[in-house]
Amino acid sequence: MGKFEAIMLSAQQIQQLLSENEHLQAQLQEANEILALREEELAMVREQAAEAAALRSQLDIHLEELKTMQNFIGRQQQKAAGAEERELELQQEITATIPLAHQYDELLHQYHYITTQLTDIQEELAAVKKKNNMLQKIAVQVGELESTVENLTLERDALQAKLDAMEDIQA
Repeated sequence: MGKFEAIMLSAQQIQQLLSENEHLQAQLQEANEILALREEELAMVREQAAEAAALRSQLDIHLEELKTMQNFIGRQQQKAAGAEERELELQQEITATIPLAHQYDELLHQYHYITTQLTDIQEELAAVKKKNNMLQKIAVQVGELESTVENLTLERDALQAKLDAMEDIQA
């Protein structure tokens, strides 16, 4: 009987455990909502990463086009070494590449911007993972508390049954 006396909780303690359990349930629900939001953010991050990869691919294509154009210009300059008229044509071709150079600069700027965004998103993802781990720990604690409350309820009911049986025997 001494063992059961140490385990028996007062109604106030049981009420406090139930109140704490409800509070933890609310925290778990809030954590699940936050997790859902973070998963949406993660989907957006993945989408942005895909867009960054597409932009990088475009940048690589434009770089290749620029290299091709530069090679072409180089060949043209070699051919035009002695001819003024040919030199004028080469100047016109070089002038035509200026928009590509501007486009290249803009793509490079976009690439750096997207790379920075990707880094920020990866940091946010790491923070979301950390919060998710914390939420999982809270969920485990809630489960343990629920199990403890259930065990205490079963023990209380068993003790009450024994007490009722003892009272019936004495009566």
